[in-house]
Amino acid sequence: MMNDIVNEAYTWLDTPHINGAKVKRKGVDCGMLLIGCMEGAGIIAENAIKIPPYSNEWHLHHSEEWFKHYMEQYCDLVTEMQEGDFLLYQYGRCCSHGAIYMGNGIVCHAVIDKGVILSNIDDVQFLDSKGKSRLRGIYRVRR
Repeated sequence: MMNDIVNEAYTWLDTPHINGAKVKRKGVDCGMLLIGCMEGAGIIAENAIKIPPYSNEWHLHHSEEWFKHYMEQYCDLVTEMQEGDFLLYQYGRCCSHGAIYMGNGIVCHAVIDKGVILSNIDDVQFLDSKGKSRLRGIYRVRR
């Protein structure tokens, strides 16, 4: 199952970043990428998760952990990272960025102005201004 998520994530590479979208090669954001990978891997039915429209700056104005809430419906919080796990990062007041652990220290995620890319898990973009990791949770799809 986890390799199915990784394999699906590779098919999303170079998809442009469009907030709230979930169309391969046309547009996706980081949260919808996670959902799209679960759908593509056959873990959930297409459009099984209904997300109301949201701003790409919601995390600056709200403290509610709705990203974590959706993850917890389908995944378990784990402590040891494996290929295919979902990583949630905190930017602003709550978890607001998601990535897929691809293995070997690489993550797949959707980034504004870059689209879906691969990044090193130790990249500076995942650190706060004091050099501390923004990673707030590792989630594994329930079997």
